[in-house]
Amino acid sequence: MKLETFIWYIDELKADIEAGKPVTIQIVDRDIFEAKTVKAIIAKSPEELPDGVDLWIKDDREELSPVPWRIKILEEINDLFTRPDRGLHIG
Repeated sequence: MKLETFIWYIDELKADIEAGKPVTIQIVDRDIFEAKTVKAIIAKSPEELPDGVDLWIKDDREELSPVPWRIKILEEINDLFTRPDRGLHIG
């Protein structure tokens, strides 16, 4: 499983990520080319989230970061795009 997300999702959720709080974020599983929205805990290093899996971060040019972050998925959300903080729902 190779999971990716864009840096702007990380930037928007930075305070909650740094606090270790669960966030709702869109990821892509590159092994099966599937996008999904998940509720997850994200950390910048393996030491902060040892039971997580690698999460590669893409920049605006769609280049991957040299070092992966970590993600622990708590639940998958059925809708492809869910932004409860903005009242946006596409699904």
